Amino acid sequence: MDDVTELAITVTELTQFCHRRGDIDQRFKPSPTGVQGVAGHQRVYTRRQASYQREYAVEYQHTEPGLILALRGRADGYDPEVGLVEEIKTCRVPPDTISEPVAQLHLAQARLYAAIIAAQELPPHLDVRVTWFNIDSGEEFNRTETYTKEALAEFLDATLSQFAEWLRKLADARRARDASLAELAFPYGEFREGQRDIAELSYKCIDQGGHLLLEAPTGSGKTSAVLFPALKAMATDKHDKVVFLTSKTVGRRAAENTLADLSAAGYRGTALSLTAKDKICLSPGRACHGDDCPYARDYYEKLPAAMFAAIEQGTLRRGDIESLAQTFEVCPYELTIDLLPWVDVIVADLHYVYSLTATLSACMESDNKRWTVLLDEAHNLPGRARDMYSAGLEKAALMRAKTHVSGNMAKALSRLNRQLLALQNASWQEAEFNSSESLPPDLIAALRNFVSTVSEELAQDPIFLHRHPELMTFYFEVLQFLRVADQWGDDYRFQLSRGPGRQSLRVTLNCLDSSRQLAARQQRAHSVIAFSATLSPLPWSKASLGLENGAVCSRANSPFDSEQLQVWLATDIDTRFRQRDTTLPQLARQLQRWLADIPGNCILYFPSYRYLQDCLVQMKYAGASPESRTLWVQHAQQSEGEREELLQLLAERRDVAAFCILGGVFGEGIDLPGEQLSSVVVVGIGMPQVNRNTRLLKDWHQQRHNAGFEYTFMYPGMQKVDQALGRVVRRLQDTGSALLIDPRYGEKQYRALLPCWWEYKPWPKS
Repeated sequence: MDDVTELAITVTELTQFCHRRGDIDQRFKPSPTGVQGVAGHQRVYTRRQASYQREYAVEYQHTEPGLILALRGRADGYDPEVGLVEEIKTCRVPPDTISEPVAQLHLAQARLYAAIIAAQELPPHLDVRVTWFNIDSGEEFNRTETYTKEALAEFLDATLSQFAEWLRKLADARRARDASLAELAFPYGEFREGQRDIAELSYKCIDQGGHLLLEAPTGSGKTSAVLFPALKAMATDKHDKVVFLTSKTVGRRAAENTLADLSAAGYRGTALSLTAKDKICLSPGRACHGDDCPYARDYYEKLPAAMFAAIEQGTLRRGDIESLAQTFEVCPYELTIDLLPWVDVIVADLHYVYSLTATLSACMESDNKRWTVLLDEAHNLPGRARDMYSAGLEKAALMRAKTHVSGNMAKALSRLNRQLLALQNASWQEAEFNSSESLPPDLIAALRNFVSTVSEELAQDPIFLHRHPELMTFYFEVLQFLRVADQWGDDYRFQLSRGPGRQSLRVTLNCLDSSRQLAARQQRAHSVIAFSATLSPLPWSKASLGLENGAVCSRANSPFDSEQLQVWLATDIDTRFRQRDTTLPQLARQLQRWLADIPGNCILYFPSYRYLQDCLVQMKYAGASPESRTLWVQHAQQSEGEREELLQLLAERRDVAAFCILGGVFGEGIDLPGEQLSSVVVVGIGMPQVNRNTRLLKDWHQQRHNAGFEYTFMYPGMQKVDQALGRVVRRLQDTGSALLIDPRYGEKQYRALLPCWWEYKPWPKS
């Protein structure tokens, strides 16, 4: 048995691989959300008789020389009394408009479930039924076919025979991967200080299927210290798949480069980087169907050859996928999606797991594999998640959508408009703002009616939305609004706001705290390892990320000597908003002195554009302008090319003074090793602005955690400071300086949030 390779796949994966035919056709078709799909299944179940067994688990073992394949899944329903196997598909279009290729795919999945049940239960025959259920109308459409157990066995054997070549390819790849991992050494020689502890904690977390929160200095090698044990754990059957999540391009590159180094050291597994559809499309401007795009035409016939080549190649970055797509004339984005079940490591933006339409989250929930999530720069997730789990609608957008439609569509929009008018005319807490802890059910009903009406129109005219772009934009906004409404809880507020115009009403579902939603998605993973240089205080980060109560929280030792970054504290200049005008001349003199005394490139971080500009004007007025420096100033709405200009300057010159925004694109996620950056100055704390929304957040966290100010202002502000400090020392040989300007840096509660691996000294007064 030592030479036998064991693989496991789901019935869904087998069906998708063997029974799809024809073109890609992604002309928009309304579909239920995951929550709505589950609810739709439950509604169908209430219509079935008592002997009907829901979500009936099936398993079938297929053996070939040298390998064992476990085929697993859950049939939506099995009724042994009447000999019925049912597959239920929810939809938002009239069920009789389902295309024949899709119908045949659904039927094939049901037949495979029936074949496995027939092999287990040995009935003489089974009825195989596919039920399409419209969640808006409650209408069912059924297709039922009867098969003998012999016919079902033949269908299963034929499917597995079709799958056999791919199965052998997977088995060979698995053997090569595990053999390489058994011999794989850490590709960078000896572990740095703290790296071994990170690696050991990561391996234990995966072994035990838990959650781990890791804080370690920027430049300490967190990516390799986490990825290396995650790969090793696959060879010892601790888990099945790894997804490395990033929020910025630099994190993605770090993961890809580490995987390349591991491959150079002998790793023979597969790794796939996911790229957004609009960025990787080879036919921009064309519709995603075979009539318009050559890469969609006959896609499923061309797909197997492309997938074989992809697995053979192993490491698949964006350029590799694009090259394969051109060679085999297949859609590059769809190719990456079809490769997901078969690769070992996936590198992706965090929305692929955490958004309400997340591709990888759906895979984690359905494929019975043990996924480990490696969450890079984890401090970015809570803020991103609040945006992902919020939604808004504008009355003006509805009125634009209503302009060129008639009939039932105009009636549906009018009904929705009446609900918005009722909200607009109700009593508000303030003249321009109102907040509530409950959702208005009549509004949600009107939104669902609108979506149902769009579905009916699309059933008659598939390009209906494309002919009405304003309506299409509004429709997608409504879909997101309803997705968020499905997540409603006490951590949400229903908000109304308006300006001076007649159509200025805006309706918002505001997610105050994303931890509940994040926790639900963390539960789908076998293990989660969240890491960053800025997670202090760790209990706050653990709660904000939705990690389980038993999550291990650890702060790694620094590989750097404390003297490598000289951190000075100028606590005599008050940068708080009300004191800025008074202390601005003193600040200008301090910055001029720093730029005169500390050589090399410097980034000076400010909490706002206004403060930055005021300081530059003051420096010029006082004759303290850094004329001996190459000056670069960040502006709002700068293009990507303008931002690249600064990175180019820092790479080429050693006299740059860059005035930037704390927490902006240059505040984290940029790698400036060696002499590219010699020092940073941080003016203030970088706390979020005090406004209506942050006051709501403060009240929420005060009620929930008795720490409203800390959770809303202090901790997020100090994270930005810590990230700015992390820009200077990036490599073991780097040195540099930093200046933190504000009286609060002298206070214990703020000092405790600064990185513990540096020493902090008072800046000598002139």
